[in-house]
Amino acid sequence: MEEQDVKQPQIEAQLILSVSTPQTGTRAEETTLTGKDVENECRNLTLFIMNADGSGIQDYSVRGDNLQNKSLIFNIETSKGQKKIFVAVNMSDAQIAKIKEATDHNPALTISNITDITADNNFLMTGQAVTEDGNKTINIEAEKTTKVKATLTRVVSKVLLTCSTKENNDKYVKLIQDNGYIRLDNVHYVLDTTNKKFFPFTKPSNEDPNFNMSKTDASDFFSATNKPKNEETAVKYDANRVQEGANKYTEGLYCLENTFSVNQEDLTHAKEIATYLKIAAKFTPKNIDGSQNLSEANANNKLTDGTFYTCKKAPDNAKYMCYSSIQNGIDYLKSTYNMIVDNEDFTTHAGGWQYYEAFVNSPVFSDRANIVRNNYYIINITSFTAPLLEKTIEVNTIIRSWTIKGKTTIDVEIGNNN
Repeated sequence: MEEQDVKQPQIEAQLILSVSTPQTGTRAEETTLTGKDVENECRNLTLFIMNADGSGIQDYSVRGDNLQNKSLIFNIETSKGQKKIFVAVNMSDAQIAKIKEATDHNPALTISNITDITADNNFLMTGQAVTEDGNKTINIEAEKTTKVKATLTRVVSKVLLTCSTKENNDKYVKLIQDNGYIRLDNVHYVLDTTNKKFFPFTKPSNEDPNFNMSKTDASDFFSATNKPKNEETAVKYDANRVQEGANKYTEGLYCLENTFSVNQEDLTHAKEIATYLKIAAKFTPKNIDGSQNLSEANANNKLTDGTFYTCKKAPDNAKYMCYSSIQNGIDYLKSTYNMIVDNEDFTTHAGGWQYYEAFVNSPVFSDRANIVRNNYYIINITSFTAPLLEKTIEVNTIIRSWTIKGKTTIDVEIGNNN
């Protein structure tokens, strides 16, 4: 008897994908916020179908506008048996090729700029198909239709800075002490130390390619190149906007997820690899050159381009006082406190700008810290303090699931024609 060819026969399978789901609002008590239309747009949908062991990978793509509102049909040739199916939205040809080439089909990918995966409505989203009972291994049989579904998540997250404002005037942010003025539109922020690398498909414990903190290099991250005062403007904190609704928050900056295993014995390295905000706020002091409780206009009249000075050696009861010049400070401290100081004892606050930092999600006391993909991090500065105080800002971070309006779930029907 001649030796039989053991290659599995190919069958035709039809995959019907519905990427349209009811665009209903989330209930107010639920902690999710849907994305903007540009963050939900689907222009290119790709299926990766492979054997359960990762061999025999095939890819099929459909391109067009508003694919999230259409039913898509894929006619493919594959073998019977156990399969794994992955879904990607808005993935480039180069990224598709790298996934097919990689042994585990989930290689570390690198971006040159966050706009690589967010610009032109091309937000990259991925997911893995599962059976109706949640099994990731999908059995394709002849003459049988198998229903599977895939939940999509964006590979990026979004970070927004908000400020609590004064109750009687929401143009100004709250201060712990009523010793000056910070206008809301004079609070700006930028993200620093954001990841350059990501895995296209979520890892079981949300690991990113730089997860091992001790082996991570600073060159794997983007650093903020501009001063925060020239960047994004903070917005007013409103608890109602943290909930789903017509006026929900949508603003913010995008970044890749950034997770890592923290060595509790050495947290000095954490800042080098943890994503955090650099914040700038323009402060106009009320107390200048011995005058107290000045109006904002009168205070600005005393200053040159908003610049003021503080004395590092000032006694506790004079720490609230600022000066329009170093010489005025020297004279005031000598006449009022009989204290001798010199130029080196003063700090210059050029333009009145104060600079702060805040981790997006503090890495301390967490073993998988910082940013997880497809979440919306709303950071609220509840109050600012004046210069020279040890505690500078009080921060509260709110994390919301960032759902994909219109196509949270993809339903796939696999029907074999044999």
